[in-house]
Amino acid sequence: MNTVFRSILTLGLLVSSLTLFAEAPTSKVSSTEELSIKEVPSHHVNGKFRNPYMPADFQPSTIAFLKARFFDDMEWPDEPENYRENWQAPDLERIHNPDFNKAQATLIGHSTVLLQYQGINILTDPIFSERSSFSQSIGPKRYTPPALKIDQLPNIDIIVISHNHYDHLDVESVEALTSSSFIQNINGTQPLWLVPLGLKKWFAQFDVTHIKEMDWWQELTIGNLTIQTQPSQHWSRRGLFDTNESLWASWAFIWKDASDDNAKTKPSFTAWFGGDTAYNPYQFKEIGKVLGEVDLAMIPIGAYEPRWFMKTQHVNPLDAVEIFKDINAKSAFGIHWNTFVLTAEAVDEPPKALERALHKNAINAELFQAMSIGKTWSKPD
Repeated sequence: MNTVFRSILTLGLLVSSLTLFAEAPTSKVSSTEELSIKEVPSHHVNGKFRNPYMPADFQPSTIAFLKARFFDDMEWPDEPENYRENWQAPDLERIHNPDFNKAQATLIGHSTVLLQYQGINILTDPIFSERSSFSQSIGPKRYTPPALKIDQLPNIDIIVISHNHYDHLDVESVEALTSSSFIQNINGTQPLWLVPLGLKKWFAQFDVTHIKEMDWWQELTIGNLTIQTQPSQHWSRRGLFDTNESLWASWAFIWKDASDDNAKTKPSFTAWFGGDTAYNPYQFKEIGKVLGEVDLAMIPIGAYEPRWFMKTQHVNPLDAVEIFKDINAKSAFGIHWNTFVLTAEAVDEPPKALERALHKNAINAELFQAMSIGKTWSKPD
């Protein structure tokens, strides 16, 4: 690689890293004029958003991270070529003809999951592009292909977005999903896009006509499905000057028995999508109390090293197991790994670390899997 090309590549990666991995400001509240506890939720401040439980004394340096990444001796894995570990061809027959009364979820890649139950198809954080970046010419490159191409998807009813980072909100994927007539749902309309508060305006550039933005703990009911926006600990940014102007969130999907009007009846199926998050000992316990128990949790397990920098942004597998316990999950699989080289851990390390974390907590490894891309999870009988 010649010196000029290396310099250009380094510059592009620097810009991409600044957007993806800059530390999330803590946005301290200094007076009741800035935030009224009675009127404004604690994660709202000065027209932006904050993490209520972010440690005030933990503010890692982006400059120190970039210095270690590009100029010091931090080990960084290469992007594998044609990588097929923890990858399998999807069962298209099963995906296009699911059992109406049995929930299933297919890991398409990174945090993109197809969740299907009772005739409703939900897509999470769709990214089908080659790169996770502001440009498809530079930035983290996909080393495992998506299990499904967009034209292989069934009709999509709902698309949820956890936050606006490039590996969760991808321009080319949004354009493809909004322009594809075959992606229309059963009513012949666009899928319903559900996005965290402050993100709807970003979608104005696309032909998205069916969209709703939601704050933490807000609910939307569609038939016998209730979708609730729930907290996470993360941050948002797509450019240099829009840090935390839109919210980040996890999502709960709660199906009730359509024939039962009793609000206290146990749901027939509950799924939880973690999106992208760090761990704290408060928010996930609260989610567990609200949901009671979760049949399927989709929890991040990758992009977590070095911990001195990533601790307040991304969980590691040990943290992921804490989330699993806090939300009372009965079953889970890992997301946010095995797709892009975003951080310093080896590409094959997350499943090994997850196995160790489960063993440490005396949890059966079958209950929380580092599931292969392309595999379809189904609710046990």
